[in-house]
Amino acid sequence: MTNTRPRIAIAGSGLAGLHCAVALATAADVTVYERLPVAGGEHWDDPEHRRLVRHASDNGVRFASGTQVVRWEGDHLLAIGEHGGLAGADALVVATGHRPPTRAELSIDGHRCAGVVPATLALHLLQQRIHLGANVVIAGRSHWASECIDVLTAGRLPASSVLWVGADARAPHPTVTVLPGARITGTHGMPRITGVTVESASIPEQIACDSLILAGPPVAYRNIDGAVLDDDPAVYAQRHDEGHETTAHLGATAAQRALAYTRTRHHTRVPVDPRIGRPQ
Repeated sequence: MTNTRPRIAIAGSGLAGLHCAVALATAADVTVYERLPVAGGEHWDDPEHRRLVRHASDNGVRFASGTQVVRWEGDHLLAIGEHGGLAGADALVVATGHRPPTRAELSIDGHRCAGVVPATLALHLLQQRIHLGANVVIAGRSHWASECIDVLTAGRLPASSVLWVGADARAPHPTVTVLPGARITGTHGMPRITGVTVESASIPEQIACDSLILAGPPVAYRNIDGAVLDDDPAVYAQRHDEGHETTAHLGATAAQRALAYTRTRHHTRVPVDPRIGRPQ
């Protein structure tokens, strides 16, 4: 008997991707691709991630861990990694999460010096007990900025001073200085950063530092050829900023859009061996 259920691929097994998979499980054949070697992504050990992975697996969702989708052609995809190869799909949901903006996206000019790191990398280094610097500057307003400050002021890897540029809140700790309404326009020092230029009310000021953390508003992470722009033929389970939409709502909305997308298309199904193992 021919299977008429739509085939939907999901790139990313964070909370949004997992909620989407659970919502689709009863209506489609679902495969979730995760570049890391375990379903659940970076937070695989989080209880909510584990619960959703179990729920999805119990309802027939397949997981291709250690495998990254690199290209989307509208009716099939190319993946590389442990379960890589060509796979047919009637829709692709991009749930690859978010990244901090780059210095170019934040309009930060100046020397291309060491010691300038995105907030996600800074958090990883701090969690590995790597000291980032004594005088740390954090650029931008996001949950990553707050998380970095929490670690830097927790006592394990204390910084002598932390300057939060562009914050919209009061200083959360005595060692933290807040500059609301300001922005960083330049970096100085080679080979390692020695200072930044901060503009507030159009008045530039030079501030010494030995580490700069880029923690601006989240940017949707797009690294799949053919699924980069919002008008590309894919469904996106991603925020464009620090919105209040929950990951559950993002996933459920993406599931509805993916199913609607499959209903509006007439696919010629070409047998393609997906080379993807069964759920673990």
